[in-house]
Amino acid sequence: MRDKSQECCCHPLLDEFQRSKFSLHHDEPADFCRSQWQRGTRSWIWLIYRLSLAAFFAGGFLGSVIETFNEGKWFIYLTDWGFTLCFYTCTFGAVISTIYFIRPNYFEPGCCSLKIYWASHFATTVLALVITLVYWSTIYPNLPDETVDLYNVWEHAINSVCMFFDMFMVAFPSRVMHFIYPLVVGLIYGLFSLIYYWSGGTDIFGDHFIYFILDWERPGLAIGSLCIVFVLMLIFCVVVFGIYRLRTWIHERSMKPQRTELVQTRATASKEIVENV
Repeated sequence: MRDKSQECCCHPLLDEFQRSKFSLHHDEPADFCRSQWQRGTRSWIWLIYRLSLAAFFAGGFLGSVIETFNEGKWFIYLTDWGFTLCFYTCTFGAVISTIYFIRPNYFEPGCCSLKIYWASHFATTVLALVITLVYWSTIYPNLPDETVDLYNVWEHAINSVCMFFDMFMVAFPSRVMHFIYPLVVGLIYGLFSLIYYWSGGTDIFGDHFIYFILDWERPGLAIGSLCIVFVLMLIFCVVVFGIYRLRTWIHERSMKPQRTELVQTRATASKEIVENV
């Protein structure tokens, strides 16, 4: 039998392009509630990590709203949509991890809440990575007298670092075909920006757009920008899938010596029993 630990960490992408991969069904509900790296059913370290991550984003969310509310304009920016999703997703993860810690058999395969969490986590991670790339490469250099303050870094850099790290910690798989979920978020935001423009909305500087790359007075620029963002989302969907494959590959490699030692120990014990008989 082929040793899976010897396989390349880059699982063939062609295997992902199947209709069944669109599904949010997973046979192991515990995978959504525990870490790839924990050994027992329950882990205090994992529970503390999940609660701490949720508290971290909760503090950032509340602080950002209070600091930069700007008469409600905080809610028009994709950055703040993404940060809200980080807060929501990490809080969701903390809740289900807490429930699992108390009652490990609470969740069943195909549970609706786990499906929502799975889709949310994937969409949030992809969106965070896209926001970080687009903001620092395109938007930040064109902002007038913009300074790098705490919340700027928190919402445009730390968010991606946290979600990227979390992808290495969780135990559930990633699916390339789940690209539809971040794309839906992107489409909703694009439609929102258009409606906001039609309604006469402005950004915090009084400009008749939210981002200059989404200036609907120049529809070609706005549509082109959305298309580029959608392409970036697809690319990052593959990146997130690659993180998942790398994580499982490392886990299989690290667990192999322990499995080998366990098999050898059992073989030695069996041999001693036979000899004594």
